[in-house]
Amino acid sequence: METQIFKPNKKQNIILMLVCLIFIIGGVFMIKSGEPKGWFVAISFGLGIIVSIVQLYPNASYLKLTEEGFEVKSMFRASFTKWADIKDLRKGSLNGNKMIFFDYTDEHKKWKQGKKVAKFLSGKEGAIPSSYNIKTDDLLALMLTYKSEVVKYR
Repeated sequence: METQIFKPNKKQNIILMLVCLIFIIGGVFMIKSGEPKGWFVAISFGLGIIVSIVQLYPNASYLKLTEEGFEVKSMFRASFTKWADIKDLRKGSLNGNKMIFFDYTDEHKKWKQGKKVAKFLSGKEGAIPSSYNIKTDDLLALMLTYKSEVVKYR
């Protein structure tokens, strides 16, 4: 199968920036009225704006599907997972955010603690956010197709 790359949804990043900006303004008003917690609000949501701007840079974030597996890149850091290391894939949500959840095979030995934490929080060992320029159902179907191609040629 051909390699496919999906970029983050720019509309979501712009909405995130606007929401952060509103909270920063609120934090500034808190500071002006003598509320010290306003600093925390302004700084925290200021960081949110920085993250959303970085996400707009080319190749800062993406999801790449290949014959061998998938690579998730976020904030210029990438993580690759082989299809052979995945047991199953399913659609779900965590705190209202649509995601593709998966469990690793028993042979997969990396990230033991991270998998335990993820399993506790979501019921699955791994997840891919559905924040790319493809619908969640379409992404799941495509990922299942890639995975089934690997199984066929084993």
